[in-house]
Amino acid sequence: MHIKPGDAVLAVAAAVLAAFYTVSAIGDPTNAYGWMQALLSWGFAASFGVLTSRPKTAAAALIALNAAWAAAWLAAPVNIGYTFWVLAVPVAVFVASRYADKRFALGVLAAACAWAFVSPFMWTWDEQLTLFYRQGSDRAVSLGLHWAVAAVAYLLGANLAAEHNARAREAEAKETRRAAARQQERQDIAREIHDVLGHSLTLIKAQANAGLASGREQEALRQINAAAGESLAEIRMLVRGLRDSDLGFAPVAGVGDVPALVQRFRAAGLEVTLDAMPIDVPPVTSHAIHRIVAEALTNATRHQIDPHVDVRIAGGNPVVVEVASTGRVRPQPGTGVGLEGLRERAISVGGMLETSLTGQTFTVRAELAA
Repeated sequence: MHIKPGDAVLAVAAAVLAAFYTVSAIGDPTNAYGWMQALLSWGFAASFGVLTSRPKTAAAALIALNAAWAAAWLAAPVNIGYTFWVLAVPVAVFVASRYADKRFALGVLAAACAWAFVSPFMWTWDEQLTLFYRQGSDRAVSLGLHWAVAAVAYLLGANLAAEHNARAREAEAKETRRAAARQQERQDIAREIHDVLGHSLTLIKAQANAGLASGREQEALRQINAAAGESLAEIRMLVRGLRDSDLGFAPVAGVGDVPALVQRFRAAGLEVTLDAMPIDVPPVTSHAIHRIVAEALTNATRHQIDPHVDVRIAGGNPVVVEVASTGRVRPQPGTGVGLEGLRERAISVGGMLETSLTGQTFTVRAELAA
C-alpha cells in the first residue's frame, strides 16, 4: 500500500500519541480500558496513513473510532481528561468533502453532527470531579460549536474540491483545444500536400500525354520541368512552415499567378478561357483563389474527356471565383477529397464554396471575403 508524504507525517504524529496510550496501558496491565484506548489509538494512526489515498475508508474509520472512544471513555472508572483524537472528526469531514463524492461527504457530515451528542466535550465535571452531561444553554453552545467546526471543515474541503475540479476541467479543455489544433494542423498539411502534388502531377501527366500525342517531346519535357520545379518550391515552403511554426503555411502562389497557371494547362492541351480583372485581396484570400482555380482545372483534366473550361474571377466583396468545365465524364469517379479541401479553404478565409452539375457542365463557385 502506497502512503503519500502528507499522510505519512500525520500517521507518524498519530503514532507518537498512540505510543503514549500504549505506554500508559503497559504501566497498568490490568486496566482493560487502557488497553482499549491504546488499541483504538493505533486505529487512528492507521487511518491517518490513508487519509488521501483512501479517503472514504479513512473518514468512516475516524468517525467510528471516535464513537468507540467516546463509549470507552464514558465506561472507564476514572477519566483523566479530554483526548486529542476528537480533532479527527473535523479531519474526517474535511477529507470526505475534499476527496470523496458529495453524497458520501454529506453522510460523514451527518455522522459527525450525530457524534457531537456523545463527544467527550459534551461532558464536564463539578467541584467533586463528578462527570455529568452538559445542560441548558451550556449544552446548546457546546453542540453549536461542534456543528460549526464540522460545517467549516465541510465547506473548506468542498471549496478546495471545487477549485481542483475547475482546474481539472480547464486542463481537460486545454488538452481538447490542443488536440483540435493538432487535428486541424494535420488537415491543413493534408490539404496542402493534396493541392500541391495533385495539381502538379496531374499537370505533368497531361503535359506528357500532350507531348507524346503531338510529337513535341522536348517542349513537353520543358513544361514538365517547369511544373516540377514549381511543385518542389511549394513543397519546400510547406516543409519550412512546418519547421518554423511562426511562418505557418506561407502561400507561394496567388491570384496574380492564375494567368500563368491557366497557360500551363493550355500548354498541356486543356482548352481554357480566363476572364479575370486585377484585384487587391489579402494574401490568404489570394492564395485560396489560386488553389480553387488549380483544383478545378485539375479535376477537369482528371475526370472529364476533352473538356472546355471557363474561369471567371470577379472583384468586389465578396470576390467571386467560378470555374465551369464542360465535357464527358470519365468512368472513374473522384474521391471528393479535393473539393472538400476547397470548401474548408474557402470557409477558412470567411467564404463559401458550392458545386453543381448541369448536363455535362460541372461548376465550382466560391465567394470569398475581400
